[in-house]
Amino acid sequence: MFWFLGKRQKQELEVETEFIEEEISRSKRFGFQFGVLVVEVPHSAPRGLSKVMPGKAISFHVLKKFLRRYDKLIESKQRRYHIVLPQTDRDGLDVVRQRIHELSKEHNWGDVLIGAAFYPEDGEDPKSLLDKAIIGCSLEK
Repeated sequence: MFWFLGKRQKQELEVETEFIEEEISRSKRFGFQFGVLVVEVPHSAPRGLSKVMPGKAISFHVLKKFLRRYDKLIESKQRRYHIVLPQTDRDGLDVVRQRIHELSKEHNWGDVLIGAAFYPEDGEDPKSLLDKAIIGCSLEK
């Protein structure tokens, strides 16, 4: 999935990739599992708190407040958010996905698409985990 990205988009993914690599290392060392969510916001969604700034689709702070302190929320300029959920099993991943959908309805963000990947079942490297989550967004349409 990364082969079609431009230089700027690849640089944006470096942050996600680096964090996921760290989480893979920690998970291997301690026998943990973790999940990756990709949240895509439709172009028809209202722009939230930062209406004048391009690429800002939903309130980053509302979404961040909803997550645990050690979860990592990474905002992309492509109306896409990446969330890494350390020490989370598949059921926990599904619960977070459902809560984001509820949050979306509550704050009128529109129909967000959420793809998920679970380490180690869905991939053992950052690229395969992100690919699986991005493909999950496409399948949700």
